Parts: sequence; C-alpha cells; structure tokens
Amino acid sequence: MVLGVDVQIEAMRAIWPEFALLARQAETAMWEGPVRPLLQTYRVGILYRAPLLIENLDPRRLQPRVSILSPALRPRPGDPEGRLPHVYYSPGGDVTLCLLDAEAGDWSPADLIAETTVPWTIEWLAAYEGWRATGKWTASGRHVEAARG
Repeated sequence: MVLGVDVQIEAMRAIWPEFALLARQAETAMWEGPVRPLLQTYRVGILYRAPLLIENLDPRRLQPRVSILSPALRPRPGDPEGRLPHVYYSPGGDVTLCLLDAEAGDWSPADLIAETTVPWTIEWLAAYEGWRATGKWTASGRHVEAARG
C-alpha cells in the first residue's frame, strides 16, 4: 500500500511540527526544518513524491530525498577521500543523503517519512559529526551507488 502525500503531510505535522511544508503539488511535498543530533542544529530539506504504480519496481527512486541546507556539509580535513561518506552526488552538484539500503527493503512508500526518514537523518548527522571528529563512520546501513532520477 502506498501512502498518499496527504497522509505523509499529516504525519509530519503531528510528529515534527517544526518542519514547515514549503510546497505541495499533486503527489509531491517538500519540507524544511531543524534537527539537532548532537552538537549542531541543521536545516534539513526533504522532498517526496508518491510513486506511480510502475515506479514501485525500483525502491532507489522511491525514497524521500534529504538534503542538508545549512550549515554546509564539509569533507573531513586531511581525509584522503576528499568526499563525504554516504551521500549521492547529482550531476548538478546537489548532495542528498544515503539513509538506507534500498535493496534490503529498509523503506517503502507504505512507511511514514516522519517515523523513518527524519529519525534516520538525525542518525546520519550524528554519524557525520563523529566522522568529522574521528574519521570513523558509525551509522548503520550500506551505501550503494545508484542512479537517482
């Protein structure tokens, strides 16, 4: 069962009232709000589009897209990779977080964003803060490079 965007909007409003609904068009919604995992408060953007029936075949295209709006994510000083761990880079340079293993069925359009995506974002940011300090990534999950579209 796919939850409609109205159900997602109501759940976000009830569980994360500090997240503002910025846009709503057909089956698409965009939120922005603050989270504070450990030391710093971040502004997070979440974009979700309820899938069409045919799109249910590729879970990597269904999951909400989460971006950190501020402060900017930064590579770790001196890190030989020079990139951020567990993110997707789009051709336009946008960065979205890798929050789950789509192939393991961690998330589906039957799940509430408010109960999954937002807590996973907080976990990701806590791991990011730890990685910045120690160079070790502590969040769960498996990063899979995937085509995003």
